[in-house]
Amino acid sequence: MAQREPAHKLNLPTGVSLGRAIRGLRMEKALSLSQLALAASIDKGYLSRVERGLKVPSVAIILRISTVLEVSAAQLFGAAENHELLFVTRADDRGDLVAEDRNYHMRLLTQSDGSSGLEVFLMIPPSELRDEPEAEHRGEELLFVLEGQVEISFPDDNLVLNKGDSVQFPGPLRHQVRRLVENSCVLIAVSGP
Repeated sequence: MAQREPAHKLNLPTGVSLGRAIRGLRMEKALSLSQLALAASIDKGYLSRVERGLKVPSVAIILRISTVLEVSAAQLFGAAENHELLFVTRADDRGDLVAEDRNYHMRLLTQSDGSSGLEVFLMIPPSELRDEPEAEHRGEELLFVLEGQVEISFPDDNLVLNKGDSVQFPGPLRHQVRRLVENSCVLIAVSGP
């Protein structure tokens, strides 16, 4: 069984390294900030704050940015690409794959090259709906509440999910998630082309 070596460490807060990864890949592809923002359907000012490490983007925005940049979400988080059929990531090695601010925490659990079409995140949602576009992205999404209680807001419906509840829906359906109870934690799986 192959074991993933920890990704290289940067002496920066994770949000800054995520932003720098996005900026670096954008520049590699010779895209302006405006071009990437337009292609990913996000506000140019918001993207600029993400690149500077002032904002942590939602799962949906990370997926949209990674799609435009033609990389996996793991690459945006700085994970080394792993082309083994089987790999293990130990909890202690996963520190490089975390993005957070004072009200929002996200951990990437998958580290593949994205060819499987599956990306999984662990998220502690914010207590309030975030000041950013509602999430929408490729593929299917499954949310499973590991702990606490969350509200998921859709254009025509609001759902409250408790520990052990889950919901599956098409990724292009706009949605936002917030916690209703402290220490709420959600497993998010996104699959599809």
